[in-house]
Amino acid sequence: MAQQRQMSWLIPVDGSEVSLKPVAWIIAHLGDWKITPTLHLLNVQHALPRDISRFINTEQVQDFHREEGLKALAAAEGQLKAAGLAPQLHVAVGNSAETIVEFAAGKQCDQILIGTRGHTGLGGTLLGSVTSKVAHLTHVPLLLVR
Repeated sequence: MAQQRQMSWLIPVDGSEVSLKPVAWIIAHLGDWKITPTLHLLNVQHALPRDISRFINTEQVQDFHREEGLKALAAAEGQLKAAGLAPQLHVAVGNSAETIVEFAAGKQCDQILIGTRGHTGLGGTLLGSVTSKVAHLTHVPLLLVR
């Protein structure tokens, strides 16, 4: 009998309640999978202006991004750990949508899970700009969780 491959899922998290919706969805559906997917939590930090390097060195900027990114990931990490899961934490710097798409491709993720505000009708068709751009750029299946 062929052994089932472990899936790899990406959950972009910006620290907002909306970005935590996929985490709640995963926890609610834990019993649905024979093998729990590898969960990658990604926070994308915006690059600081270049002229900031006149005042702080590269290492300090990297430390700042890492600390801010880990703060944004803390709630998602805590919820998943409380459910018995061990997510992998990642902090990147760049354009949010493009970085999410590149990360998913680089890690060979099977799916990207992104939270939505859950509006219906016309409001529901207008996704956030990052989600919309990810949808247009990625070749990885995208699951919108509301």
